[in-house]
Amino acid sequence: MLLAYSVVVAVHFFIQIGCYLFLNYDRTPLDFIVNVLFWPTAIAVFCILLTSYVDRKFPTCSFYTMSITSTVIAWSMIHVNYDIRIMPAICLLPIFASVLFFNSRRVWFISILQLAGYGLLLIDPAYRTYLSTFDMISIPFFLILATYVAQIIVTSGVEVLDDLQASMIAKKELIVRNAIMAKQSKTDGLTNLYNQSSFKDFYENAFEYANLGMSLHLALIDIDDFKYINDTYGHRVGDIILEKVSLVIQENITASDIAARYGGEEFALLMFEQSSEQTYDLVELIRQKISLMRHLELGGASITVSIGLRSYSRDLSKDKLFEEVDACLYTAKRTGKNKTVTSISPA
Repeated sequence: MLLAYSVVVAVHFFIQIGCYLFLNYDRTPLDFIVNVLFWPTAIAVFCILLTSYVDRKFPTCSFYTMSITSTVIAWSMIHVNYDIRIMPAICLLPIFASVLFFNSRRVWFISILQLAGYGLLLIDPAYRTYLSTFDMISIPFFLILATYVAQIIVTSGVEVLDDLQASMIAKKELIVRNAIMAKQSKTDGLTNLYNQSSFKDFYENAFEYANLGMSLHLALIDIDDFKYINDTYGHRVGDIILEKVSLVIQENITASDIAARYGGEEFALLMFEQSSEQTYDLVELIRQKISLMRHLELGGASITVSIGLRSYSRDLSKDKLFEEVDACLYTAKRTGKNKTVTSISPA
């Protein structure tokens, strides 16, 4: 807005020079330079610089200084050109510019400034003599009418903004709900791990990347004697054990790994960009940590898990890889439990 003020002042300055040079201007050169060019321009520039300073140092007051500046510029131009009957219309511009703030109080504040500017201008006998009785009444009337119109625009604008804000809030809430629903459709509600359906999608995509050269390892983790836990301590305790096991898995896998609750007490784990030995060490770490935990829900007893592990190789299809990992898990369960069985094959 300060830039717009500066442009208005500059345009007015050069228009006055043009009028003096090419039109019949009934002023002496000194009177023209001092009273038409210098003082109005100097006052306007001073107000603009002051407003710029206030805007930087006291931004909360910038609206009021900008309003005063626009009023001073408008009525200075009117005073210099009071013989042009349309000129008082300039004072309507600050009023309509205040609409941009969508604030009723600010509209009325600027309107009062315009009425005050008009009142101060009436002190000048030359200006007062120029005005007819109709002019003296119509100018404040049109200022008030313009304020009323601006007020209607502000009220309508606020209603539009409120509707837009309500629409945006509703849209955000819809996005959040959709995101929550999307997450819920992909994750297991009890463990917060991916569910079986999501895991199958990840597994299919991972296998395609593995065919292009990315390392891939698949592990299946099964809680030993979980049916006994449910039958002896109840399903609520069984759920707590599932949550604890899933937490151990989440805390020990890397950021690029994918863990899922594949079903019941069984978990599936996809691991990437690691060697077979590294993945074996990782799942062994998970198994050992689980076996060392004591559970108050089980009377201080511990639980164990059995793990089947297999690395990708080009001679395996995705179904065959899964079958071999499942076979490794079955071997671990059948040969004593609480162990990791793997069929390491170079990727």
